[in-house]
Parts: sequence; C-alpha cells; structure tokens
Amino acid sequence: MRTPSDDTGRAARDEAARAEHRRLRDRGEAWRLLRAVDGELTLYRPEEVGFVPGGSGVTVRTVGGLRVLAGVFTAFTIALVLALSVSWAQGRPFWGAIPLALMSAAFTWYTVAIIRKEKRAVELRRQRGVPAPARYPY
Repeated sequence: MRTPSDDTGRAARDEAARAEHRRLRDRGEAWRLLRAVDGELTLYRPEEVGFVPGGSGVTVRTVGGLRVLAGVFTAFTIALVLALSVSWAQGRPFWGAIPLALMSAAFTWYTVAIIRKEKRAVELRRQRGVPAPARYPY
C-alpha cells in the first residue's frame, strides 16, 4: 500500500479522480468520491458504500459487531415480550414493557437492515473490483 508521503503521483491521480467525478456528476449520475483503504480516491456507487465511512460516527464498524448488536436487541425484545405476557397472565400488566419492546424490536430491525446493506455493498464492490472505503480520510 502506498503512503501519502512517498507517493509522487498521488496528486495527479487524485485530480484525475476528481475530474471523473465532476464529469459523472454533470451527467446526473450519483457517484461518491471517497478515499479507499489503499489510499486512493475511488468512485463508488451509493449502494457500494455501505455503512463504513464517517458520517454520524458509527461505533460498531464490522458486520460481526452488528450481528452481536442485533442478537442483543433480539434477546432484549424476547425478554420484554415474555415479561409482558407473564405479567398479564398474573393479572398485573407491566405496561412499561410495551414501549421498550417496540423500541428494541425497531433497533433490531434497523440493525438487520444495516447488516443487509453492508453485505450488499461488499458484494457489489467485489464484483466491480474496488477496495472498501476507508474509515477515516487520509
């Protein structure tokens, strides 16, 4: 992998990538210009980006970590539903479990949606032969 300090042609390659991005943008195409893990500016279709680069500062950055998070949310949702059904069976409904269970189910759904989006992005990048976007610009 090239490092920015020892790469003399990097500025020219970056400018060529920027020019290509401007050309595509002027044609109305929605490509994103991001620094890749190999240090090069690379054009990505929006669906190829996934959840990796910057943005809101996502703490979990791997599909495996998201799977763990989805499992935790799923377990929490199941526990709340069980607590709610047991409390109803005893005649003392635990009404506070309803919004918590709904929020936990929504987080589970969102996490699974992110996993699917990232898996799709990885597959599209593999098909096109482009590296993953870098987590941090450099």
